[in-house]
Amino acid sequence: MALISIDMRFGRTDEQKRKLAAGLLEIIGAATGETRNDIFLVFREGRGINFVEHGEHLPEYVEGAANDTDLISRLK
Repeated sequence: MALISIDMRFGRTDEQKRKLAAGLLEIIGAATGETRNDIFLVFREGRGINFVEHGEHLPEYVEGAANDTDLISRLK
């Protein structure tokens, strides 16, 4: 059984997490051949202060905030 752990800041809705889980299950299954029943996902959420990127603590997550758009563009 595959165990996937996702750490992210508080602020996403339950619906966003459901969509993320569905997409991850599809992608992981395609890459590994595992079925949905053989993949275990865990979402762990924390405050922005608990995440450090380039030596700086991240702000709290706010959907659509400019700082998150910049962060996402740097990760691509």
